[in-house]
Amino acid sequence: MQRQRDPWEPFRLWLALSIGLYALRAFFAATWVGAIPGWVLLLMVLIALALASKALLFPGRVLPYREGDGGWWNDLRDDWQLWWRRRRGAP
Repeated sequence: MQRQRDPWEPFRLWLALSIGLYALRAFFAATWVGAIPGWVLLLMVLIALALASKALLFPGRVLPYREGDGGWWNDLRDDWQLWWRRRRGAP
């Protein structure tokens, strides 16, 4: 059986690298390490956004469909209905 891949894994790794590079640049601002150009960080953020978009657009590999589970949209709708019931004073 093939192991299911998490589509968010590359995004999380790239985001950690981006944050680490930015922290390194900020910590050593007065040295040559702090001379990393801003366009490098901008490029890293754009790549992170592309990886997040890919993970959002193609999530089908994470969890198979489970019978009886309405998914996140159903959970959101249930929470919204519960909020409105409580607002009207119903238990």
